[in-house]
Amino acid sequence: MINRRHLPFLSATALAIGVCFSAIAGLPRVDTHTAPTAAEELAPSVDLYRQHLTTLSNPFFEGRAPGTNGNRLAAEYIEFQLKGLGLQPAFPVEQKEGDKVVASTPRQSYCQIFTAPPSQRPGDSMKITRQEVVLLGADAPVPLKPGVDFNVLGYSGSGEVKGNLVFCGYATRNEDKEYDTFFGEPKLDGKVAVVLRFEPMDAAGKSLWTDGGWSPAAALDSKLRAVERAGAAAIILISPPECSDERSTKLEGLELSPTRGGGAGKIPVIMLSQAAGDSLIRASDQGKRGLMDLRKAADELSKNTSGIIELPGAECSINIKVEKVPLFTDNVGAILPGRGALADEFIVVGSHYDHVGYGYFGSRDADPRGKIHPGADDNGSGTSGNLLVAKWITEAYAKLPADVPARSVLFLWFSAEESGLVGSHYYVNHPIVPIEKHALMLNMDMIGRLREGKLELGGVKTADGFEAWLAPYIESSGLKIKATPSGYGPSDHASFTGVKVPTLFFFTQLHKEYHTPADTIFTINFDGAVKVADLCRRIALDAAMRPEPFKFSTGDTTPDASGEKKDDPNQPAAAGPPVGVRFGIAPGDYTGEEKGVLVGEVFPDLPAAKAGLKEGDLMVKWNDTDLTDVGSWMPMLGKSKPGDVVTIVYRRKVDGQLKDFTTQCTLIARSRARQ
Repeated sequence: MINRRHLPFLSATALAIGVCFSAIAGLPRVDTHTAPTAAEELAPSVDLYRQHLTTLSNPFFEGRAPGTNGNRLAAEYIEFQLKGLGLQPAFPVEQKEGDKVVASTPRQSYCQIFTAPPSQRPGDSMKITRQEVVLLGADAPVPLKPGVDFNVLGYSGSGEVKGNLVFCGYATRNEDKEYDTFFGEPKLDGKVAVVLRFEPMDAAGKSLWTDGGWSPAAALDSKLRAVERAGAAAIILISPPECSDERSTKLEGLELSPTRGGGAGKIPVIMLSQAAGDSLIRASDQGKRGLMDLRKAADELSKNTSGIIELPGAECSINIKVEKVPLFTDNVGAILPGRGALADEFIVVGSHYDHVGYGYFGSRDADPRGKIHPGADDNGSGTSGNLLVAKWITEAYAKLPADVPARSVLFLWFSAEESGLVGSHYYVNHPIVPIEKHALMLNMDMIGRLREGKLELGGVKTADGFEAWLAPYIESSGLKIKATPSGYGPSDHASFTGVKVPTLFFFTQLHKEYHTPADTIFTINFDGAVKVADLCRRIALDAAMRPEPFKFSTGDTTPDASGEKKDDPNQPAAAGPPVGVRFGIAPGDYTGEEKGVLVGEVFPDLPAAKAGLKEGDLMVKWNDTDLTDVGSWMPMLGKSKPGDVVTIVYRRKVDGQLKDFTTQCTLIARSRARQ
């Protein structure tokens, strides 16, 4: 019997003929590998891809964050395209009484509705229906003006409070510095707590505890929770005067919310302007001290001393009512029915269509709030690629003889990926068929920036024999593919790997426009993206007609930081341990073609920049350990602590020749929480 692996690659039509011939001849079916589409044949698809991506990354779609009208419009655009292809809706229509589903009609909707994480854009997930603050001193009551003297923060709950004031300093603990605002476990007993933002600082208004920025002790989430646990009835946040942080003069509002969004507490939480805060302190402190005086007291807090200061000279009346508004978003999906003995198994082709909207979360821009982040590459590129693959495979299935067995194909577009893979997690917990019927999941995320033909293909060891089966596709692709074993990583394929579905991840690497307003249509390599989508098509099509199912493999699928996409360059893969330090570069290459870590973007005023590293340098040694690639470097960062001094050997081209240099840098702390 001829092994078709050794024949020239066949088109989809030839594949169908070959399979049919085998069936007629009574021979067992064997794997055939569909050939790449020639560049001239892809030209019309490039034009269609450009149309999809230009539409989805238009500012009219508002960066596609859940909770925006643009996200809903993007879902409608995808649904429109699926209907045009004649694909079947994937999801049931449910009727509910309260939270209970009382009736369900299968496969009547293209949308799978779920509750999105709370939005951090003011007014999306939280609405203020009452906001009154009055200072009650010896003289007449002094009402404060919202938007001028105070704002309600996104941390706030509802409540009507009247009580004495108590100054809680920075409301933080730091064991290494022997600093504890709450030493002696004081009880706030229904008082209104006045809390300073950030942490103890020097005369220049910079942190006493870290070199650059603020330490984790400045995190608002933890300090506000600590004050609430101590019994405060309400919290007033004030930025300390003469602080070097540019946020210190800004009166924040609902946009200042917990790291995960939404209201976190049960008590009112407001922010006062520095002027209003100083007036409040002077009116209530018996010693007539001002805000700066109390800031200095908090800066200089002694060991084994409480930082709590009673302010009995005045009371404050706070009446806040906020309402939480649930946000809903959709996974969008359609089915291409299979046929024969394989029809009840599914190949999933996935991508996420959401992005970070107006920059209230997830942005790398220096001043992101209110700016539309178009998300052309992330992930308009994968969304558009998925639409192409849906069209191509639908056309290929239409040419197959009716008696050729083929798996069904589920084309899926996830929402709320940027919020933590929420949409794909929801799907694997609410699948349209049992998870074991999902034969393979292919995920396209950020496929629009192909440079020098370099593509990462993740998950090649998530099934037994998968790597060998994929080899002909990789060899014939015309791309420089780095095949990585793991099916984990911060994109939607990880949700499927987690439930033991073999996965593949198509990814053309990070870039300096990632998660910024500059991720626009003008940065996209359209021809390259369509080549990546064509590779996805080939693998999906042949996997759909492969007689044997792929058997999930747990070997070599442990979370691995090599080339992971969805994280800050100073962080490991989402499933790995958190990194507590900041170095300050974006790696310039994740493919590992050169041994070492190539320096891409160098962020100003951070350790790497201060150590003299520049774009194009190749770090080859970290302390006494050789660097092979980004994956080898990430665990080293994960084990580092703020204040560690590391010695770096790097390679730089000088006068046309590569030379080795050595430098040292001091790592600084990082915190992902609000400050």
